[in-house]
Amino acid sequence: MGDVIIFKRLFEVQILHDYFLTTVDATPTIISFFDKSKMDKDNLIERKLENGLYDIRNLFEIEPVGDTKSILNNYKLVWAKTALGFIVGTEVIVENQAGETLYKPRFEFSNDTNLTFSIKPSVSFFNSVSNISLRPPFPSIYYFTNKDKEEFDEAPQPYTSLPISNKVNPHQDGLQYEMGALADFGGTIREALQYTDGNDPSHWEDITDKRFISNADRVLLPHNFNYTFKKEQNITQVEFVLEDESNTELKTISLGGIEVLERVHLNFTKVDENNENSDLIPAGRYNLKVKAGGGPEVVHSINLNSTIYDKNHFAIIDIRFDEQNSPYSLLDAGNFLKTRINALDEKITHPVFEIRFKNRRTYWRYNKDGGFSDADANNTSDFLKREPELAITPEKLISADPRGLTETLAPFINGTTLMLPHPVPSIKIEKERIFSEIFINQSNRLLNN
Repeated sequence: MGDVIIFKRLFEVQILHDYFLTTVDATPTIISFFDKSKMDKDNLIERKLENGLYDIRNLFEIEPVGDTKSILNNYKLVWAKTALGFIVGTEVIVENQAGETLYKPRFEFSNDTNLTFSIKPSVSFFNSVSNISLRPPFPSIYYFTNKDKEEFDEAPQPYTSLPISNKVNPHQDGLQYEMGALADFGGTIREALQYTDGNDPSHWEDITDKRFISNADRVLLPHNFNYTFKKEQNITQVEFVLEDESNTELKTISLGGIEVLERVHLNFTKVDENNENSDLIPAGRYNLKVKAGGGPEVVHSINLNSTIYDKNHFAIIDIRFDEQNSPYSLLDAGNFLKTRINALDEKITHPVFEIRFKNRRTYWRYNKDGGFSDADANNTSDFLKREPELAITPEKLISADPRGLTETLAPFINGTTLMLPHPVPSIKIEKERIFSEIFINQSNRLLNN
């Protein structure tokens, strides 16, 4: 009889989306999945999985890209999609040391090994319910990696987790922020309540940092791409400066004239594309400084990599072996897997990396042929209002504040008497805000007892 081949999990990636995981208590109060204790999170996920109510395989297409298929084959790695994301396992040799059961990969990995996977949403309403950018200035896609990350403290809960999203970017005056964008104001994370390019307090709301994906992760670009300005910005002069991470200037592109610039093509293949002997700009992380017109300079962190970039992908997940001696490393200092059975006969699990989606918030706008009565408006005045410009069109009532879109229909009520219908998962961008339209008819009356 031959030797028994044993595989163990090297790492796992879980995709967690608050639109599908938000719950409602008896109050009723909407509770974000990411505000729960670890035990409550685990219990909720277990119930969702048992009842088939959460399955990433129905939401995303996930595939290895680039050289990853050959690397998986060469190192005899196996990967599989799961209801929460995907896992990668490796063949191991079992060793016992000081009472611990350890697992060493049968094939030694080189430090320059990395495994890249693409993810692409497969449901039509994904953009509507996810708090992601809809009109970025350039065609970047999201890039998630275990490299150079810090373990996230789930305070006030006494445990830590391993999200592979970046920290939210510091706020920059002059940068165009979409409604829902997250920015760091000196250590306070805020969410934009409308489209804005400044720090007007009425445009922002404080939120708790949960390491949700943000524009800090939307950084992956090819070496050639277009940068877009809004026509109303009236930009006629602009300078782009590409710097490496040590702030060394590599290339400057200046454009100007009398015509308003809306789409500018940027070529960062070479330091000087007009010189055939010019140095190539290698793949990697850079700062792109943009000085448009007389406005303030804004800085974008970008990752240029034409090899793994694909405009048809939503994101690239890049798991690297050169992350060492940290909670995010795949192996310990002795090149054993992180998973093991310790001297107390307790199972220590493999690294579980998380990608966290915040659900989108929109202004809920109620529409009714013939308009709403004064009684309707008065009865819902705690949470619906007529916009000043809509005061003479009583067929529309709008939520005073943006509300989160959730798969669980959390009651929208005033006390214990009035309930409002929910929107379908579609959105409309109008001026500085994003709306969910709700049309009132006999089957979904505005006020339900």
